[in-house]
Amino acid sequence: MEREHLNYYLQQLAKDELDQLCAAVEAEADVEIIQKPTSQTLMIPVRDPINDGSFFSGEVLVSSAIAKVNGISGWSMVMDAAAEKAASVALLDGAYAAGIRTEEITKFALIGKERLEAHQAQQNTKINATRVAFDLL
Repeated sequence: MEREHLNYYLQQLAKDELDQLCAAVEAEADVEIIQKPTSQTLMIPVRDPINDGSFFSGEVLVSSAIAKVNGISGWSMVMDAAAEKAASVALLDGAYAAGIRTEEITKFALIGKERLEAHQAQQNTKINATRVAFDLL
């Protein structure tokens, strides 16, 4: 698994799953929180298909954190005001980069990926059910 995908997939996990992984990492590594979780807003750019330009459609609330595991930095940015989740994901990102429990972290990230894909498929089913066939009108 590529490290750049970990952040997105790990945030799909439940709190107890993240806590379990973090406890295992903390038991065998030197962990330090560099930047405590903070909430902030980001502007969301959107591509305009009409004139092929872009504009900012609004803001989204995120939480981010930075942790070091055995001297290797880990970073996270998660949706909403989720300080604890941001700290956990940053810790796991640092552990993955430091080579600590990479197989276990990958296994849980794949579980998160499956949950995300299932949720997206469910959302797509609901959205497709509202599609209107204008040629029938």
